Amino acid sequence: MLRTSFFCLMLFALLHSFIGVAHAQLGLESQPEGDRLVRIDATFATKAIVPGSTQLLGVRFRITPKWHIYWSNPGDSGSDTRISVDLPEGFKAGPMVWARPVVHATEWETTFGYHDETMLFVPVTAPAIIKNPRVRIGVKAEWLVCDQICLMGKGATSIELPVAKAGESVPSLKDEPGSAFAKGLACIPVPYQNVTGTIARLEMADGRMALEVTGPTGGSETIVFVPDLTPGVVSLGGVTTPATISGDRYRILVPFEIKPDNALGKTLVVAGVVLFGNNRLDPAVSIRMPIKP
Repeated sequence: MLRTSFFCLMLFALLHSFIGVAHAQLGLESQPEGDRLVRIDATFATKAIVPGSTQLLGVRFRITPKWHIYWSNPGDSGSDTRISVDLPEGFKAGPMVWARPVVHATEWETTFGYHDETMLFVPVTAPAIIKNPRVRIGVKAEWLVCDQICLMGKGATSIELPVAKAGESVPSLKDEPGSAFAKGLACIPVPYQNVTGTIARLEMADGRMALEVTGPTGGSETIVFVPDLTPGVVSLGGVTTPATISGDRYRILVPFEIKPDNALGKTLVVAGVVLFGNNRLDPAVSIRMPIKP
């Protein structure tokens, strides 16, 4: 009986040790839950680096069902998703380009972010002269991922591309509608100046600065304005501002409070997006208007 018990204990210990080694080899033992709930990979606008050009680096986030991460303005709670890139000498990265958010509303709060999948972008400018025949770009991202609870997460990936020769024709993923890059690009809000019939202007309303946006509905019955976060400018229109729809046109009026002392030395800007529907592939229009002193 004692020998049998001893044998069972030894077998249990060996199995536990084997499972522990397997988990360590797979990276499961040390990887926090927030890291495993979101996966990232990188793609580039062109299939080779063109010296002297600026192209978008796409970072795709694949999110476990029912969980979500956050936009630049998280809303009532949350934390914005962050990306940093490791570039070769002479390369430069620009500010992030965000896909349109989806509104996540409960009876307690309204937040803005992404579920299932999204792609966020970083402009990358290559120097005019590149000595190496290939270029590696490293990517790191940090996120807050939430469902019933919220967990911090992070991940890293990289992409390696050849350098195009002078005069070489370089294919672009923008021209491949089925590519993840092209699908991600379609989710970037269109600047209002590029949408026929859309007008955005700053005016005074009830003694306060206000943003007025008018334009065609495009057949959408649910249109809302979501403010972005800019230093020294506070939206007073609520977490979201619904549009007034008349016929085939909409109107949005959003009052703002201007606090120049909180501008952190930056230009005062009114910014946000107009969302037509609440699916990641629905249209969106971006608004960004400097406030003249």
